[in-house]
Amino acid sequence: MKSGAGLMRPQRSELLNKKRAIYRLLFIIIPLLSGIIILSGGCSSKIEKVKLISEQTNFPDQSMTDAEIIHTNHGKLRVKVMSPKINRYTTVEEPHTVFPEGLTVLFYDSTLSVDAKISANYAIYHEPDQLWEAKNDVVAVNRKGDTLNTEYLVWRQDKEIIYTDRYVRITTKDGIIHGKGFEANQDFTDYEIKETTGTLEVKDE
Repeated sequence: MKSGAGLMRPQRSELLNKKRAIYRLLFIIIPLLSGIIILSGGCSSKIEKVKLISEQTNFPDQSMTDAEIIHTNHGKLRVKVMSPKINRYTTVEEPHTVFPEGLTVLFYDSTLSVDAKISANYAIYHEPDQLWEAKNDVVAVNRKGDTLNTEYLVWRQDKEIIYTDRYVRITTKDGIIHGKGFEANQDFTDYEIKETTGTLEVKDE
């Protein structure tokens, strides 16, 4: 019996050693896991903070709805810009005005008659350069009824010209002209298509 009891002691000792080893391992792993969870939470918090700061910087300094911008020359009306929504960013590095819901621009002659009209679904005005960018379904119509269709058009207000390097389609009473690249005065009465890609003559019946 004594010899039997002596054989049992090493087995109990080995079992105790295994349990101690497991406890030591858990003691190491649990703090590590806690550290990972805390670290992950910290990263998430930083990401949310950056996102919040980014959203705050996107807020306009001025916002207007159903607004008009009037441009005059020597007291006479020259240009009227109308838009459902206007957002001005004046405190950023490059001040600009955004027309997120599009705009309509009317050009007037000396008798206050409309010379030309431009409309677009989106536009940006870069204030320092007096440069307007019209995008998405841009349409320009002059006094004769000639119509320009394109997806991108630049208006240089200081030089009183409009131009694009994109595809254009011009519809007149005589036919339709397709091309790439276009430049004209802002009244759209004198224009040039840089590269004509096709014409379609309209014949009177």
